[in-house]
Amino acid sequence: MSTETKVAIVTGASQGIGAGIVAGYRKRGWNVVANSRNITPDVYGADDGVAAVAGDVADPQTAKRLVETAIERFGRVDTLVNNAGIFIAKPFTDYTSEDFTRKIAVNVAGFFFITQAFIAAQEAEKQGSRRQHHHDDRRPAN
Repeated sequence: MSTETKVAIVTGASQGIGAGIVAGYRKRGWNVVANSRNITPDVYGADDGVAAVAGDVADPQTAKRLVETAIERFGRVDTLVNNAGIFIAKPFTDYTSEDFTRKIAVNVAGFFFITQAFIAAQEAEKQGSRRQHHHDDRRPAN
């Protein structure tokens, strides 16, 4: 486990743009926690720099698992790419209440929960770093 290598969390990472984002980070030497509802551990082959975590971003527990995986597997988390989203291929006027609820769950709540968990981890790391590396009992000059 390297604490020097930067770590990204990428949602919607099993195909298309999300898979491309994961590949881009890996080419730059980053470790990645890749998420989608149906992602499987073998989607990125034997690449030890990618941790695939299946789960629905609309579930707050998925967000928690993504951040925990980054920290447990790679020792840190540096950035978040909110790529997960759904498109419903029919006119807006034909949306059912279920369509609307699902779209809001993934595209809004999913963004909210993972961003909230990511920021909490960033704040915890910053506080830990300050305590460990920047301890100074002197008071600032008035």
